[in-house]
Amino acid sequence: MTESAVIWVSDGQFSITGGYDYKVESADWSNTLAAPMDHGAYIVTGIHTGRVNVETRITSTPPPADTEGWEEVVEVSVHADEVDLALNYFDGQGPSNPPALSDQGPGWYRMRVHARGRTLAPDGVSEEPIEDYLITTWPQQPTAPAVLRISEQIEAGLRRAGRA
Repeated sequence: MTESAVIWVSDGQFSITGGYDYKVESADWSNTLAAPMDHGAYIVTGIHTGRVNVETRITSTPPPADTEGWEEVVEVSVHADEVDLALNYFDGQGPSNPPALSDQGPGWYRMRVHARGRTLAPDGVSEEPIEDYLITTWPQQPTAPAVLRISEQIEAGLRRAGRA
C-alpha cells in the first residue's frame, strides 16, 4: 500500500510513531536522517519549519534498494509496540488517518528512508514543500543501521563534525 501526503514539520523533524507517547531520550542519532527510538523513529528534515512531501509504502518483504534520484537513503530497525507505527506530524497539518506502517502488528520492522532536498534551505522555513521523503517498512528482525546513499554536502558536514 502506498500513501502520499504533505505534512507540517517543526524543529527540523517529524516522526514515525504510535502517537505522542515515546521516549525521545532513546533516539539513536548515529545517522543524519533517521533516528530509531524504543518505539518508532524520528526523521530529520533539512528545513526547521514548514511543509514536506512524504510518501509511505508498506511491503511484506524487502523491496530492491533503489537509490536512483535520491540524495540520501538509510535503513534502520524500528519497533512497534501495541500501538501501530504511523506518520506523526505537527500542528494537525497532514492526513487525518495516516496508514499504519506496522501492518503486521507489534514487533520489529525494517524502515528504509529516502530523502532529497534537505540541503536546499537548511534550518530555514518553507511554506511550499521543497523536500521529498519516501518511507518504506516491512517486517524484519533488528539488524544494524545501513547508509545506502548520502549526499556530498551531508557527508562533508559529517566529516567536519568528526562523525564520518
